[in-house]
Formats: sequence, C-alpha cells, structure tokens
Amino acid sequence: MNGKSSLLPFKLDAPAWASDMARKYASSALSFFTLHGNVNDMVSFDRSGKREFLPLVDFLTEVFFAQRQLVITYDLSSGIQCPKPEMRQSLLANVKAIDTVRGTRYAEEGLPKDPLKAVELISRVIRGRIASGGPAEQRRIAVVIKYADTVFPETEGMAQVTERAVSIALTELVSDPDVLANDVTVVLICESVGGLARRVQSIPYGAVLRIPLPDEATRDGYIRRVNATAELDLTSEVIHSLKTFTAGLTLVQIRALLQEAKLDNVEWGRPDYIYKRKREMIETECRGMLEFIQPQYRLDMVAVHNRAVAELKRDAELVLKGHLDAVPMGYLISGPSGSGKSFLIKAFAGEIGIPCVELKNFRDKWVGATEQNLDLIINLLAGLAPVCCIIDEADAYLGTRDNEGDSGVSGRVFSRLTTFMGDTNNRGKILWFLITNRPDLLAIDLKRQGRAEKHIPLFPPETAADYEDLFRVLRKKLGLQCSFETLFDDPPKGAGLKLEEVNSHGGADIEALLVRAKGISLLAGRDALSAEDFRETLADYMSPNYPQQVEYQILQAVIESTSRSLIPEKYRRDPAEITQRLDELKYYVD
Repeated sequence: MNGKSSLLPFKLDAPAWASDMARKYASSALSFFTLHGNVNDMVSFDRSGKREFLPLVDFLTEVFFAQRQLVITYDLSSGIQCPKPEMRQSLLANVKAIDTVRGTRYAEEGLPKDPLKAVELISRVIRGRIASGGPAEQRRIAVVIKYADTVFPETEGMAQVTERAVSIALTELVSDPDVLANDVTVVLICESVGGLARRVQSIPYGAVLRIPLPDEATRDGYIRRVNATAELDLTSEVIHSLKTFTAGLTLVQIRALLQEAKLDNVEWGRPDYIYKRKREMIETECRGMLEFIQPQYRLDMVAVHNRAVAELKRDAELVLKGHLDAVPMGYLISGPSGSGKSFLIKAFAGEIGIPCVELKNFRDKWVGATEQNLDLIINLLAGLAPVCCIIDEADAYLGTRDNEGDSGVSGRVFSRLTTFMGDTNNRGKILWFLITNRPDLLAIDLKRQGRAEKHIPLFPPETAADYEDLFRVLRKKLGLQCSFETLFDDPPKGAGLKLEEVNSHGGADIEALLVRAKGISLLAGRDALSAEDFRETLADYMSPNYPQQVEYQILQAVIESTSRSLIPEKYRRDPAEITQRLDELKYYVD
C-alpha cells in the first residue's frame, strides 16, 4: 500500500497505542506521529509468547522499526544518532555525499546538534535515499525526535526566525509526496502536545497518540518481573494487592518503590507504606498541582445535610456494587461559605473507599506550560482511576472559554478540560466534584448534563436539632472532651444556650468557637471543655455578618439544584420569585 510495509514485526503483541499507530500508518497516507503522555516509562509487549519491557525509544528503534534499513534518533543533547553501527555508517555515507554537493563538512567535523541544521540534514538524507532509485529496503527509514517540545517549542507568536524555520522544515518533510509514498515514518516524542509549536500540532499528515499510564495487567506483569529479578519473595496475595495500590504510577516508579521497600525492610502486607510513597511520588511529579487527600471520615460524620447525605449514600451504593454506568459523571456542590461542602465530598470519598485528589493551580506564566501541566494532570487522573477529583472555588479556578488577554490559553485549557470531564468512558472511574458558593459564575459548559450532572445544594443549620447534630459530629471530629453533652439543655447535661444565640452562625463558625474554647479550657488547666468556657467564647465572638451575600448564595444553590427533594420546604418557592429576589440582591454582591 503506497510502498509501505507493516510496522509491527511478526508475532509481536504490542500495546494498544502501538497497534493503533501501525494501523493508522498502513491504512492511510500518514508519515508523521506524535507520542505524548507516559513517554518516559517502560513499554510492555509480548514477543513470541515472552513478556518484555523496554524504554520507549528502545522499543521504537529496536522492535517497532526493526524492519527499517535506517533509523535515526535526534535530541538537542545527543544530536543525530543511530541505534546500530551499520546504520550509522550508512548515514555517514549519505552525509558525505551531501557534503560534496553543498560544501558542508558534517561527516568530518561531526553531525549538527542545532535543531534547524539537524532537521535540514535529516530531510536531505531521506530525500536523497528516496531519489537514488536504489532498492526498496534503502527507502525504509524511521526518524525518532526525542524531547520534541524543546526542538519545536510553542512560543505564542514570539518565536525567533530559526525556531519558525525548524517547524517549517519538519512540515515540508512530512508533507512531501515522495515521503508519503515511501516507507518513511517520523515520530515526535514529548510529554505534552501543548508544548509543541502550533504549526507542528496542525500538520495534516499526522496523528497524535497518547501513551497511558500502565494498566492493572501491565503492573501485575512488571511486579512479577521485578519480584523474580530482585528476589523480593512476594506472594501472589501481595502481588495482587500491589497491582491495585500502584495505580497511577509508572513502571519506573513501581520498580523504585519496590526496591525502596526492600531496603527499608517493609512488611509487604502493609498498604500504608505503598500509599504514602505513591502519594509522595505523584505529588512530586505534579509539582503541587495535585494534592492527595486521605479520607478520614464517612458520610455518617456529616451533620445537618441529611437530604444530601441520603442522595450521596445511594450513589455510593451504586459504586460499591459495581453499577458504574448509573453513577453521575460529576457533581456540583453549592451553598453559602462555611456550610461544609468540602467536608461532605471527602466523607463521600471515604464512603466509597477510593483515592481522593484536589486539583490545585496548574496555570503557569511560561508559554505552553499551562497546557503541558493540564496534560500531565489528565494523564495521571486517567491512570489513578477510580478517583475523586475535587475542584474547590471552581467558579474562579476553571474560567471560561471566552477569557481574553492570554493568547487563547484559557480558552484552550477550558476546552481541553471540559472535553476530558465529558468523556463517558470515565463514568464511575473519575468522579468530578465542583465546589462553589457562586454557581452563577460557573460556565454553563461545566454545569450541564454530561459533566456535572447532579447539583447538590447545602444549607446552613437552622433548627435546634441541626445544631445538636453539628455539635455531636464536631466533638468526634475534633476529639473534644466536654463536661456537657448538648447545647440547649440546662446544665449540667447541656450548655443552656438559646437557639437565637447561635442561629446566625454556620458550621465553620461553630467549629472555630469550639476550638477557641478548648484552648481557653486547656490554659486554665482543665482537660474537658466546660460549658462556661463555651458560653463565654460565644458571647465574645463577633462573626463578620453579610446577610445579603449569604441569602444570595443560598438562593443560587436553590436555583441550581437538580432535585426538588434536596431543597428544604422554606426555599421551595416559585422560580420567578427567586430570580426576582436574586436580581434585588445583586446590588450587595457584585
């Protein structure tokens, strides 16, 4: 087919991305591929029934392109190289011929490392071998460019002339009809496509393929390999646990983790060590853009929000029973500040027993870095699945596709993130939680069905029962010793409070008051918090009071809810009435 041979050697069971690459190459006029994602890891493949592991570049040059007569690799550090001596000799013979014609001295003085000179020389070698009229084998060529984002960097219109020329040289090479008609393949390798020049990203004769983090079967095979070669003496039960706990790690990281555990003489039955090291590795790799959260509580520790808890418990039951196709893609949690939105979600993560991460600021001032950071996060989330991903202050954090003044970066990031959030293949695997007290500022694209499908409103405590429930939970959460058991009963059983003394305070206020009162009791030499200390602290406490803003946030949560049963009776008003009141309150909010 157009002079192209099969990319995959006989009897080779390659990973899905490699098989996809071979199929695209053989079935269409493609000569150019960009590999991104988990590119610094080992590649797992079966050759003649034997499981093998090789670094990506070695897999491409030694296995994937084993039938090529000439394989060239290039990066800024090593320059132009060949994996075999005979290939280098053949390359140098071509370079000598080019030197003769063009008056250069590359064969004698060394092959160039400069990107423009290197890409131009590689192009001339390829075109020269094609034009020579020699045997078909001579025209079977592969070029692998490592760290491609450093060779063809995205500079958002600030590129120097030479940087633009490098992208043009590559575009002309892979678009050349003679190159397309022959057995020539050019492969770029980079962690993120976002770091590549726009001209390179838009080359029409190419395909972009993401290399994912290793799946469970791959991790299982690699752990068994390390177990045999490093003499770890792991049992089948331990290997089964390890392949689950190491989700989200590369094979290289898994080997390092296992070797560290051996040196530390870790008892293999302890998953806490593996989880701790895994968290450290991923947080280091993400440079603070993802933070692991260890859920410490379950939904029975959530006070006041009985309707929301009941709703989430139903979804938790679906997850635990494996009915992932019936679980929402994501949730929008809204309500006034201090109503316990973050705590509710972390308790839900603890209920279903899956890892929980919080997405931090991944935006960067350097050109192309924001897109690269997002690609890294997306690759990690896909590898960590199942996982809960929390985005707090989502309205300010995620932006919209219409942001201006940043050369379109925010729009591209928004589009990339919403596309990933809406991927139905991740239903039940990546649970998104968008938390905000201003859902009206959140882009509709993020709130619609197919992304944040279930909108759960939270409301501040109002009744004496709400506050007693809150007090019960906070005592347990804070580990408080108290000389009283209730808030509203008379002493000594209770603190003897009146509802009007506390009903202007939310859950965060009550927690802060208990902590402050505990400090007073401890300084007075009392281990148990006394009712007198709490009453005095409450009487002295001045909470910033913004009634209009709180009402606005509550009504926004009401109007956003996707279920009538989640709304208390007092807020079940006519939508037109709520909208009118929101318009009146905007004066105090904006």
